[in-house]
Amino acid sequence: MRRNTLSLELATRTEALVCTETVLFAVTNVVAILGNLLTFYAVYRNHRLRTIPNMFLIALALSDILMSTICIPFTVASLLHGRWIFGDTVCRWQAFDMFTFGTSSVGTMAAIAVSRYFCVVNREKYPSLFKKQRSVMYIFFVWCLALVGSVPILVFKNDSIEFQPGKAMCLYKFESNIAYSVFMHCCFITTPLIIIKISYFKVFRAVSRSNRVFSLENNLELLRVNVEEAKVTKRLVAVVVGFACCWLPVFVVDNIDMARGEPTLPRQVYLTNSLLIYLSSTINPFIYCATDKRFRREYKAVFWKSCGFKCRANNENNNA
Repeated sequence: MRRNTLSLELATRTEALVCTETVLFAVTNVVAILGNLLTFYAVYRNHRLRTIPNMFLIALALSDILMSTICIPFTVASLLHGRWIFGDTVCRWQAFDMFTFGTSSVGTMAAIAVSRYFCVVNREKYPSLFKKQRSVMYIFFVWCLALVGSVPILVFKNDSIEFQPGKAMCLYKFESNIAYSVFMHCCFITTPLIIIKISYFKVFRAVSRSNRVFSLENNLELLRVNVEEAKVTKRLVAVVVGFACCWLPVFVVDNIDMARGEPTLPRQVYLTNSLLIYLSSTINPFIYCATDKRFRREYKAVFWKSCGFKCRANNENNNA
């Protein structure tokens, strides 16, 4: 059986391979935690970053931090020991958490896309629909949907959850309940992605038209505002693209396994999938740094402040 082969391959790796895989995932874990905490601190430190779009980005950062603190360490330990050592209960909860955090991230990005649509295309309704209190409510609603959708994972029969040695994590087996898998795929993946695609298509079309009109009218103020909104939208689209690049290979491999009824691909493919899942929790701070000068400025300020603190501590130790 292929699962037994993958278990044997995980358990009989060379010491060099064990060290390489463990360190790679551990570094990813640390970078994900520090990067997303840095995003929290940047928004806390700079009041100008406390905007409606950034509230949704903070919700994404929260999901990524939870993924990094609750899920990734178990994978790191499994790669180190070459097997799952935490028991069935923890295994089931890791599968539940993975599903919840993944679907909540997709739902949050759909909410971001809808907010961009109203901000750019239907501006008269935006102030009333996306006040800060309402935005918090939308985020809460997305998380409730993700939790409710993931609860069946905790109550399905035991063989629906298993440690998958190729991926070095516990996951729900999509082939164990095809009806539920199709329902979740349609409601929590396909539908949000359609919303995202339609919303951003209409946003960029509206921005393009407005730029042409404002340029012809020589209305520099409205043109500046429109360009700024386009920049915000591009940053948010970059987040979606980064997420899609990480998760698309995962969906392809999962669908192949679901169609065949069991894992049939090499262990390196499954482990790469796991790394991509965790990288999706790591890349957002880098995207913010690359696309928003205010985030970049805050990240630099924290970095230099940390370096300055270390330098002072070293000087004091040397003087002592």
